[in-house]
Amino acid sequence: MDRYITREFIKPFFISLLTFIFLYLFIQFLQGLGGVLKGKEKLYFLLRDCLFQVPLVFVQLSPIAVLLASLLVLGTFSRYNETVAFQVAGISIYRIFLPLLFAGLLLSGISFLVNDRIVPPLSLKIESGKKEVHGLTFRTKDKMLYAQLFDQEKKTLFDLQILSYVDESLDRTINAKKALNISKETWLLENGIIRQFDRQGENISQHEFKSLKINLEVSPKTLLTNYRKTEQLSFKELLSLLRKLKKDGFYPAIQLVDLQSKIALPFINFFVLFLGLPFLLSFHLPVGKFFGVGFSLLGCFLYYWIFSIGIALGKEGLLYPFLSAWFANLSLGTIGVSLLIFVRK
Repeated sequence: MDRYITREFIKPFFISLLTFIFLYLFIQFLQGLGGVLKGKEKLYFLLRDCLFQVPLVFVQLSPIAVLLASLLVLGTFSRYNETVAFQVAGISIYRIFLPLLFAGLLLSGISFLVNDRIVPPLSLKIESGKKEVHGLTFRTKDKMLYAQLFDQEKKTLFDLQILSYVDESLDRTINAKKALNISKETWLLENGIIRQFDRQGENISQHEFKSLKINLEVSPKTLLTNYRKTEQLSFKELLSLLRKLKKDGFYPAIQLVDLQSKIALPFINFFVLFLGLPFLLSFHLPVGKFFGVGFSLLGCFLYYWIFSIGIALGKEGLLYPFLSAWFANLSLGTIGVSLLIFVRK
C-alpha cells in the first residue's frame, strides 16, 4: 500500500515541480532579456544565472508541488472510493496519509541540504558576476558599515553610513553620499556629515564636509570576500558568524532569526501536507487539477505571507527568533488540523 501511494504521489509531484521551475526561470529570462538586447549584459551570463538559480527555485517552489501532488492523489482516492476500500480492508484513514507525510519529511531534508550546501556557493557566483552590489553591510568589532550600493568596477560606495561604537555605546556616525577607494583600506568620502554622541546617546556635535580621507579598515576585496547575504551562507557559516558577533559584544537578533529560518523554511514541505489531510476525509469537495493548482498556490502564498510577517517581527525583536521562524509552520499545521476537525463534524 505504501509503495502504491508513494508511486501515485511521485509522478504529479515531479511534473508539477518541473513545470513551476520552468515557468519561473522563463519569466526571469524574459526580464533579463531586455538588458541583453540593450548590450548591458551578455546572453551567456543571463543563461548561467538562470541555471544557477535552479536549486534556490527548487527550495522555494517544491512546497507548491508537494501540496498539489497530495491534493491530486487524495482527490483521486476520494473520487474512486479507494479510501472506502482501504477502510473495508481494516486500514485506518490516517494510515493512508502516513506515506505522504514521510515523503514530505524526506523532501524537507533534501530541501535543507540543497539550501545549505548548493544554494550558497551558486548565489555567491551570481553576485560576484554583477557589477553592482546592493544593500551592503559590513561589521568589525567597533564599527558597522552600511551602503546602498557598491560599484565594483569604480570601487565606490554610495549612500554610505558608518556607526562607530565605544564600549557598546554609539560614539560617532558618518554619512556620505559617496566613498571612493584610493588605496587599500583608505577611502575618500564626499558630501557628508559627522555626528558625535555622548554616553547617553545624545547628539553633542555635528559638522558637514565636502571631502574626507579616512581609513575604514576594510578594502574593496575584503568587502566582497566577507560580505554575504543570508542565502550565501551555509548553516555552519552563519553559526560561526553568530558566535563572532556575540564575542564582539553584539546581540545578533537578525542573524538568530536567519539561522532558525534556514531550518524552518525547508520543513514547509512537511507542514503543507496538513492542508491536504481534510480532503482525504471529504467525499464531496472538488479536487480537480484546476482546483488543486489554485488551492496549492493560495495555500503556499498564505504560508510565505505569514512567514515574512514572522521573520519581520523577529528581526524587530518583537518575537523570539525560534518562534518568528517557525510561526508559519505552526500556523499551517494548526489550520490543517482545524480544517480536519471541521470536516469530521
